[in-house]
Amino acid sequence: MPAVAQLAHLNELDLALDVLKNRLGEITEALKEPPSLREARRALAAAEAELAGCRDCQAAAEQSEQRAAHKLAQAEQRLYSGQVRNPKELADLERDVQQLRRQRSQAEDALLESLVCADGATEAHAAAGRKLAQLMAEREAAVAALRAEQASLHGKQAAAKARQTATRAALPAALLATYDTLRPRKGGRAVAALDGDTCSACQVAASPGRLAAVRDGEALVYCENCGRLLWAE
Repeated sequence: MPAVAQLAHLNELDLALDVLKNRLGEITEALKEPPSLREARRALAAAEAELAGCRDCQAAAEQSEQRAAHKLAQAEQRLYSGQVRNPKELADLERDVQQLRRQRSQAEDALLESLVCADGATEAHAAAGRKLAQLMAEREAAVAALRAEQASLHGKQAAAKARQTATRAALPAALLATYDTLRPRKGGRAVAALDGDTCSACQVAASPGRLAAVRDGEALVYCENCGRLLWAE
């Protein structure tokens, strides 16, 4: 096999390895926890904090309402017991009862607000939990697929590297040096096959002399336009 044909074969191996490496890099990035999942965790934590705050407010409101109800009951019992007969004392007690009724009404309003808050926070917490669970289930399936693909690609990569090593070992060092210098400068494609009389990489026709030299296969021939090595299959 002419040396340039061996280089062409090596180039295809290297390009295939480039694709494998890039995809493995993509998989590594994809295996990192996505922003959507981190945001869902933060949303659930925020919902938990909000729910805890609402429940604390509810407990405080319940205690406040109970205290107000107890004080009112005591005052009403004294007012209506018939034990207080002094008009001024009765008037003062009546005012106290009215004040305690207003306080109890306010406590009941606060309790109602706390219950509404707790109900809303409970639903928000449940929704955040469902959202996180859904994302985690989807993530688990995606990770399983990525891990399977990753394992497959590692196997292909190992086999391709073995073929690459064997191909490089069969080529002269000077030729490899030329190839290794050219490949990164040409975006990975150092050797281009002729498509008729045209360079398959840049689609520019080669001169008759170059075509003849390429088909002869004895010397390295470069495309006049893109500078890649040309070879004829």
